[in-house]
Amino acid sequence: MNVRVGVAAALLFLAAAAAPVAAHAPMVVEAGNESPATAFVLEDPTLSRAIGATLDKPGETDWYRMDLRAGDALVVQVTAPDAAGGIPTSFAVLGPGLPAPADDAAGALATAAGADGALTHEAEGGEREVHGGLGFIAWGGVRTTAPADGTYWVAVRATEDGATGKYVLAPGVREEFGAAAVGGMADLVAFFNAPWPTTPGSAAPTAGADGTVITVVLVMTGLIVGSVLVAGLRRRHPSRPPC
Repeated sequence: MNVRVGVAAALLFLAAAAAPVAAHAPMVVEAGNESPATAFVLEDPTLSRAIGATLDKPGETDWYRMDLRAGDALVVQVTAPDAAGGIPTSFAVLGPGLPAPADDAAGALATAAGADGALTHEAEGGEREVHGGLGFIAWGGVRTTAPADGTYWVAVRATEDGATGKYVLAPGVREEFGAAAVGGMADLVAFFNAPWPTTPGSAAPTAGADGTVITVVLVMTGLIVGSVLVAGLRRRHPSRPPC
């Protein structure tokens, strides 16, 4: 799938139905979260997100951190871009009140994070889905509630030993649409369409190509503003039933 096809698909989706875009606030996380100490922090862990990221080296583990209260939704899913470089990924959720690690690998992750327990998920399914005009391969996830107050971690790794490539992490459940999602969608489109493997000196996935990202942001902003104006006019001038 080339850049222009991806952009056209995304814009067509937005024009047809803005609401589903809100289901997963899109964003891209750059390299640098390969340890618990440098984990990417989910400041609002209840917000439903679609986080594009890469496993750049064989054996790499990407880390994410979030603070939850007992009873909060603990929902984490993984998918892969249906595009160049997409790979199946598995993960472990680590934190207080979770079951004891089921194997040595999960135990090592829990020890690295200083966590008591672990839930592990191995990639399964592989069904193709379409969200925001982009194709995803779904690999399942964990849906439960946090058993205790505290810090929880998500550690993502490639399912196949030595594999590298792109994945999408989808944590959270609360749907919300805002201005940040505009740039985030543009970044995710560029992420999907960036070549893999990357070559030294190539532009980062979020840089886009040929002005694509700027175009997406401008068009999406126009669609959003237009939708808001139309909704306002409808509230001020409700349609009247025919006589």
